[in-house]
Amino acid sequence: MNLKITILILVLIIQGSLTYAQNNTSSPYSGFGIGELEMSSGGRNSAMGQTGIALRSNLFLNLGNPASLTAIERQSFLFDIGVNMEYTNLANSSKSVDVIDGNLSWVQMGFPISKKLFGGLSINPRSSVGYNVYTTNTIDGTLTPYSSLYEGTGGLSEASGLLALKVSPYISLGVKAGYLWGNVAQTINQSVTIFSTSYTLIQEDNISYSGGYVNLGTQISIPVTKKASFVLGGVAGLTSRLNSETSTTITKTYESSSEVMASDVKSNNSMKLPIDLGGGISFLYGPKWVASFDFKQSNWENASLNISSRKLSTNSSYRGGLEFAPKNDPSLFRNVARYRIGYRYDSGYLKLYNNEIHEQAATFGVGLPIKKGRSYANVSFEVGSRGTKQSGLVKENFVKLNCSFSLWENWFSKRQYD
Repeated sequence: MNLKITILILVLIIQGSLTYAQNNTSSPYSGFGIGELEMSSGGRNSAMGQTGIALRSNLFLNLGNPASLTAIERQSFLFDIGVNMEYTNLANSSKSVDVIDGNLSWVQMGFPISKKLFGGLSINPRSSVGYNVYTTNTIDGTLTPYSSLYEGTGGLSEASGLLALKVSPYISLGVKAGYLWGNVAQTINQSVTIFSTSYTLIQEDNISYSGGYVNLGTQISIPVTKKASFVLGGVAGLTSRLNSETSTTITKTYESSSEVMASDVKSNNSMKLPIDLGGGISFLYGPKWVASFDFKQSNWENASLNISSRKLSTNSSYRGGLEFAPKNDPSLFRNVARYRIGYRYDSGYLKLYNNEIHEQAATFGVGLPIKKGRSYANVSFEVGSRGTKQSGLVKENFVKLNCSFSLWENWFSKRQYD
């Protein structure tokens, strides 16, 4: 078996076990909606501000637009796996805490089916829930204090299949059909002490999600000169629904005795997710320069989730990126590496106390060739912030490291014998 594939399988096994053992977020904002949304478009995209709507490459997968699969060369196979680790400082007006999280980012592959038809498969986290919030209040009409501990873990995963059609040398169409599933455990622990006697009320909600979706994409290449060209891209995520089932258990504790007040009480709900619309443009100059810009909007105001609609807003995303590859001379290592920078801003889909929970980050990274071949090890960093300290909310400053392997194999050629 090819050495790269052997290493890849080992990484998959290791990361598969980590996926179940570690959350991918510690943000208190992940307790709203379906959690903190993940970005899983590819190793190259991560360093270029998470752009991808108009990016094309025969070496790097880009699942930000399914139409990009038509850039894969015939008789080739692309495989991409990524992992991440994030350091976050969470602070409000009075306290600060540091946390470290990490998980599998994505596993994806792309391949030609025929001369004009291309396919792909992907599995990755779609959202993450991981929070631990402690508050103290007083019982209405009294000075008696009580404490509340809110905890949540889990999230949604995504598996998808992609098809892309090369309508002409310059026009490509794509479709991505996916399935979402996952579990979220949420616990509210409230306790009060009255005349030296402790009372505790614990509510445990286990929510199971499942549902499908369909996304469409297109890319149009516009040659300008022999070396320069533009690519225009567009994506549309059709509205979809998530089915959810909640199982609730409520337990009351008085001194040393416990009483289950309600157990395994099930309720079903259907959650409408928003339509996503996005456009992008990229400029290519030979094999050296690639510049890209994306705009995307998701109208969460018209979505129906398990939180008040007053907390939802339209999420507008602006992203830009640049890749530079010096003169392609394989004899010099630095001349085959690819250097990347970018920036992204997301207004966020949450509005709490009239404050938008926006997010912004600067990105940079490098793609390093593996044994002077067509495979790359990609390393990227994100340095950014999320939220605000206003109105008693939490400001998050984070540094995120993403490592991925983009593996190219010639799997479809026939052996020739003399």
